[in-house]
Amino acid sequence: MPVTVREALALPALSAGDPVVLSGEAGLDAALRWVHVSELHDIGGLLSGDELVLTTGLGMAASADAADDVVRQLVGVGAAGLVVELGAAYPSVPEPALRRARAAGFPVVVLNRPVRFVDVTEAVHRAIVAEQFEEVRFAGDVHATFTELGLARAPMARLVEAAADLAGSSVVLEDLSRRVLVPSARAEPVDRLLTDWERRSRLTPYLRTTGVGGPERWLTTPVGIQGGAWGRLVVTAPRDEARARLVAERAAQALELGRMIERDETSLQLRVHGGFLLDLLDDRLGTEAVAAARLRGLGVPGSGTYVGAVARLRSEGPVDRLVSALGGIPGLVGVLDAVHVGLLVPAGADLDGIARGLTALEPDAVLAAGHPVSGVLAAAASLRSARAVADVAATLPGVSGCVRQADIRLPGLLMSLREDARLQEFAEAELGALLEHEARHGGGLVDLLRQFLAVGGNKTELARVAHRNRTSLYPALRRLEELVGHPLDDPASRLSLGVALLAYDQARELR
Repeated sequence: MPVTVREALALPALSAGDPVVLSGEAGLDAALRWVHVSELHDIGGLLSGDELVLTTGLGMAASADAADDVVRQLVGVGAAGLVVELGAAYPSVPEPALRRARAAGFPVVVLNRPVRFVDVTEAVHRAIVAEQFEEVRFAGDVHATFTELGLARAPMARLVEAAADLAGSSVVLEDLSRRVLVPSARAEPVDRLLTDWERRSRLTPYLRTTGVGGPERWLTTPVGIQGGAWGRLVVTAPRDEARARLVAERAAQALELGRMIERDETSLQLRVHGGFLLDLLDDRLGTEAVAAARLRGLGVPGSGTYVGAVARLRSEGPVDRLVSALGGIPGLVGVLDAVHVGLLVPAGADLDGIARGLTALEPDAVLAAGHPVSGVLAAAASLRSARAVADVAATLPGVSGCVRQADIRLPGLLMSLREDARLQEFAEAELGALLEHEARHGGGLVDLLRQFLAVGGNKTELARVAHRNRTSLYPALRRLEELVGHPLDDPASRLSLGVALLAYDQARELR
């Protein structure tokens, strides 16, 4: 923490003078930049702000007006305070000068015993320099910590933990929907830290840069580059705002860099380990004849129609387990990335049987299939669809057999896009004002919207299912319409709100 006027007065070199504060008590916590000794009347031109001025009063002794003018100059340049050593030549500070100081909240302190000003300046400057050195050392520690973690490819959780350790405060990484991605609690249990998190977070607005805001005075910084934020770091109780700001910004950079590296590694796996399937997905196979020839060269019998399928584990684990469990199928198996294994099989293959065999060996696995297509090149779309369905199926309980798009429909599509910042931004744009109103005032308008959409906008049916009379219902619907900013009787508006609400509900279910 910076050295303050109060701390300077407590140093032995100054406290030996029996200091008495005559004005500006609240200003004693102002940070000091330097200490200046002067006996000149025209002192203002020598200062640049935040200095503690020491004097024996010679420049103020000519008259009460002279003393008042010195205080005026010090207040004008933003000095931190004035310390006057009283003596026979200057026994007291005139009342006009004190009135001006009190009006400005400017600290004026008198010393009743003489002190050596050289000892005072040396002691205070040593404390200031030591503090500056400590800040430089701390900044170096922060840089070294996150550089080391970055080189070690540390996961997000470890980066957030390091931020909490350095800031000495709980730190939370959340996405744009206020969903907690990684919490790291300090001096409190995690459950207390995350109590009513979404509502509390919505009361703290997103800032484009690092800053403090909201009723709980959280320090937040966006995570992402060039306006493409995908989340933010929240330091819930910064003890030292300057240090917390440094830590949060450096941690945000490390998180974004780690995310970019993960994408690069996935891209490398797509090029190296995906082989034919990755060339297919990336449209690098050329003509249909070339693609069919390459497929035959890999030992897959020619077929008029194909199906793309994707297997993945519900939890983290090496994809080698999936590759082993899928051995012997009548088609092509290849690693797509760190979590997906792709299959390309003739349309007549028993994918449900393959799924049962897979889960028998790997109960944690799911298998999803795209639609049958004619030709090898068209199988890329089938494979992409299967990958999206597999991601959704991995989050759904009780899924068995081979899962297809028809099994998951719109909820499945939104579930597959749940990590996409664009979907989160869409949901926030549609519902953000409503959700903030609910966080501040309650009132059940979100539930009313959910019921309204469920009955297709039929107000009579809404009154029945909501157990409300029409007289009270209409004002609530008008308020709801004001908050969402769109007419509720417009089918396109109801569709957009329904999609946004479904995405929001799914995100809450996964927390």
